[in-house]
Amino acid sequence: MIRTALCGLGFSLLMPLACALPKVTVVESYHPENSWDQAYLQGIKSKLDGVAELDFISLDTKRQPTREHLQQAGVALEQIQSRSPDLVMLGDDAALALLGPKLGRMAMPTVFLGINADPAAYFAGGKIPPTITGILERPHYKRSLALIREVLPGLRRILVLMDQDRSAFILRDDLLRLGDTRLDVQQVGTFAAWQQALDAAPASYDVVIIATYQALVDEKLRNVDAAQVMRWSSANSKIPLFGFWDFQVGREATAGGVVITGFEQGAVAGSMAKTQLQKPAQRQAIRSGSSGRIMFSRTQLERWQFKIPAAMQSQISWVP
Repeated sequence: MIRTALCGLGFSLLMPLACALPKVTVVESYHPENSWDQAYLQGIKSKLDGVAELDFISLDTKRQPTREHLQQAGVALEQIQSRSPDLVMLGDDAALALLGPKLGRMAMPTVFLGINADPAAYFAGGKIPPTITGILERPHYKRSLALIREVLPGLRRILVLMDQDRSAFILRDDLLRLGDTRLDVQQVGTFAAWQQALDAAPASYDVVIIATYQALVDEKLRNVDAAQVMRWSSANSKIPLFGFWDFQVGREATAGGVVITGFEQGAVAGSMAKTQLQKPAQRQAIRSGSSGRIMFSRTQLERWQFKIPAAMQSQISWVP
């Protein structure tokens, strides 16, 4: 309040940065503790720190029941309107689906990231407003499957296990469209069902790919901490686990995969936001995500005794 009053009184020379920086509101579909959110927020900050004044809104859709999502979005929209930012950033599909059309009607400059679906599907008539652009998130299904089959040449069947969040249904449909007859997709809603699925997996599969799991609930329908789910999965799985995202790879996590990094998504979106702020008349096309990186955990590699082809060694990003 004091800063705003001083700027209005002409004291901008005393506080040039505070008065001059444009305002950017970042809306997270999930919550600040989410590993993906933490990574992409760091990416955004790497491009916009010192360029814009950032504030953040969390929709918390991974942990809140679906029936409350519209109410959460309504509160977020009120906050956006009261803050009057120069630009809004929307992280992931829930934020774009719930707020994108409204921001489009407001002609609010908007940059999205982490979008798994076709973003046009969230707008009337399949037409994205000219004030909205961003970067798509496309897990590297084919490259991941090829990698797994290269390090495990005798592989028969693969299970992809995921929760029942909005993004999970998009991922499921994408995977089924591959037409891979040696790949099955299973969705569960509870942590107990997740545990049962992993316990039963070795009877039919050689590998499990962990997709989304942050929306699992316990017997009282309370959200189960994602880190707890991953630790249990890693400790109790009798067959190797792989992942599609970098935060899923590690000592108490999956063995590896061709992964997307949240930091890269955030950095690209941050660069697009910076361009929009500095060159508002310049139209920016929607961008595809990165080509992904091969990542392996040394601990998990030793546990499962994988043999990495010599030609692949130099391409790997190693984590403990």
